[in-house]
Amino acid sequence: MKIQDILVPTDFSENSLTALDFALNLVEPGGEIYLLHVIDTDFVAHLIASGFGETELAIEKLRATAEQRLGEMISSGGRTDIRMESMVVVGKPFAEILRVADDLDFKLIVIGTRGQRGSSIEELLFGSTAEKVLRATPVPVICVPPGWKA
Repeated sequence: MKIQDILVPTDFSENSLTALDFALNLVEPGGEIYLLHVIDTDFVAHLIASGFGETELAIEKLRATAEQRLGEMISSGGRTDIRMESMVVVGKPFAEILRVADDLDFKLIVIGTRGQRGSSIEELLFGSTAEKVLRATPVPVICVPPGWKA
């Protein structure tokens, strides 16, 4: 099986960087890795409720920071035989990951996991983003645990 296109959602955490490393080791020469960052609307609402400005300004700043970090990830990817692209969207992370995977017809999703369950009551009851994606997508998903090494 040749793996030519992989969607790698990232929140810039250590675990999502580990997932990118995994994907880089998995994709075939000539393939593509697409990095996706989702600006979480719940997080933005919390920022606004805490007095950190207006919604549009907060999203604009978060988008600029995300685009810069994605660019750095692409620059440090270390492979010249594959194409790396990125996208920043706004919404619920799991829903946007599912939408982008479907819209762009990805054949595989590689996503990092936190490795700990139940850190919040919401996560205990409803699961993590990775679990929601895994349960809802028809696309194969590889969940990369913390500490994975190539």
